[in-house]
Amino acid sequence: MAKQQFKLTYESALQELQEIVSNLQEAAVSIDDLSEKVTRASELLKFCREKLRETEEKVQGLSF
Repeated sequence: MAKQQFKLTYESALQELQEIVSNLQEAAVSIDDLSEKVTRASELLKFCREKLRETEEKVQGLSF
């Protein structure tokens, strides 16, 4: 897949994941593209998990 032209954000990654899942549920992905979509979804999930982990660490580090 081509490199992203923009900085990936949690919201954009989540939106792209939702689109991939929707396409898979509707069987709108050809067998030839399935591997590529699954790989991209895996990358997006990893990005989202890391973003959530970083945010959780920052929140836990706050002193009230």
